Amino acid sequence: DVFWGSSPDTFRAMHRLDLLQSLDHLGNPGIPSFFGKLAINDPEGFYRGQALTGYGIMWNTRYFEARRIPPPTEWSDLAKPTYFGHVVMSSASRSSTTHVILESILQGLGWNDGWALILQIAGNCAVITERSFDVPNSITRGRFGVGPVVDFLALSGKYTGFPVDFIYARPSVITPASIALIKGARTSEGGKAFIAFALSEAGQRLLLRPEISRLPVLPSVYDAKDRPPDFPDLMDIARSYLPTYAPDVSEVRYQMVGALFDQLVTFRHRDLVNISKAIHDVAVHLQAHPDAEVGELLAQARGRVFKVPIAEDDPLLTNKLLKTREQIAAIAEREVAWARQIDENLAVARELIAKASERLGQLF
Repeated sequence: DVFWGSSPDTFRAMHRLDLLQSLDHLGNPGIPSFFGKLAINDPEGFYRGQALTGYGIMWNTRYFEARRIPPPTEWSDLAKPTYFGHVVMSSASRSSTTHVILESILQGLGWNDGWALILQIAGNCAVITERSFDVPNSITRGRFGVGPVVDFLALSGKYTGFPVDFIYARPSVITPASIALIKGARTSEGGKAFIAFALSEAGQRLLLRPEISRLPVLPSVYDAKDRPPDFPDLMDIARSYLPTYAPDVSEVRYQMVGALFDQLVTFRHRDLVNISKAIHDVAVHLQAHPDAEVGELLAQARGRVFKVPIAEDDPLLTNKLLKTREQIAAIAEREVAWARQIDENLAVARELIAKASERLGQLF
């Protein structure tokens, strides 16, 4: 009867495919229509924002303390040598959460620089999981130290006593976790009653329970005395919000970003990890013993490894009229060429790193 989730792309697709029933005037007048430039509700009335969803970095405090790893403050921290082997993330082709996180980086930093950072973070990952839930679960258990997650999975762990912490990293995006009525629902009146409760003050206040830890869209709830003292407020969320985020761009290239991530990361993760470790090793030696030739070789190697094989203005990324099946077929045709180019880039990078290491050996 009710469709409920955090991915704005999914609700847009459900509405486009005529799978949702209009909610008419159902809602709560105390909930604003916009959070800054972010629309909370569907302007056509087919779904309502029920909570706010943010994205950031979660880490295990005990894990970090035992290894003397400094807490992260932004996405780029996860690409540093200090974090090598301690990061975990999920595949964008299997997780809408990861897709939104990647898109916020791509739209915030730009296509090429965004992919370069994503690949550096992936190169520091111990493993790429199949499900986004495996990331916070692994961090909470201390299997790995840190990773990109949706906020409520981290906050619910923190406020129920697990040794974890969380920050909203920038550039990031805030999305409404929406709720809608399925068209042709068997008990539509029951579905409407549930939606009405979820949007009511009582329903919104339930979001503050430690085991839920979601961000209400009803502003008055943030003034509740039973709110945890360090629970995120609207200003915390606003500081991480990427106002230029374009959900329509994300929706058009959804399949493409997932396929690229698999070709660049999932299918070659062990190779990416090994060459990332080699790059870190050379960079550490270079910092201690500067050399222009080694620096140039290292820069060339990074340019090969952390490079996306398709330009942002490629028609396959920008054609809004291309149907999903047509796009998937077109992507499949391109993947062979991408794979060949990626393998070539990795091979050249290995040669460059070998030359850099040889040069360092001659010098020291």
